[in-house]
Amino acid sequence: MTARSRVWTLGASLLLTATLAACGSSSTGSGSTSGGGSGGGAGAYGGGAASGGSSSSAPAAGGSASAAAATVMTASSSLGTILVDGSGRTLYLFTKDSPGTSTCTGGCLAAWPPLLGTPTAGTGVDASLLGTVTRPDGKMQVSYKGMPLYFWAQDSAPGQTSGQGVQGVWWVISPQGTPITTK
Repeated sequence: MTARSRVWTLGASLLLTATLAACGSSSTGSGSTSGGGSGGGAGAYGGGAASGGSSSSAPAAGGSASAAAATVMTASSSLGTILVDGSGRTLYLFTKDSPGTSTCTGGCLAAWPPLLGTPTAGTGVDASLLGTVTRPDGKMQVSYKGMPLYFWAQDSAPGQTSGQGVQGVWWVISPQGTPITTK
């Protein structure tokens, strides 16, 4: 390994470490759930999403997916049946979030881009569990059972689940809206 490649590898490692550290930080954000789920007002899970076949665009590394319609559907994986977007990209939840609130901000968003747009239920998804959360930056992030949904920027192709268990706080999601915590 040349000195130049060692320096590049070290720099890339430090950047990834700093980005991941930001994801585990205790920064706070506020949000509200919208939609017409059960209960009063916006509903427990921000339901009320329509069903259909539109798909969201997959995010570029460090970007976010944004589209008029953001399809959430299920796919089979080595971890079981999980939530994916309309392009088959794996969706994750952040256990430091709470229902209706996204706490992934700043550097965290570079590693974990949010799924943005109007949620649409695809195959295998309970439309009543879909909703949106207003992010601290004012953008509408898709949620499932109240929890904001994210991509892992290092998943470069549909079906990849390399974000599973990162820092013990990022997990793929079952169709019931619970984190799948096996690795």
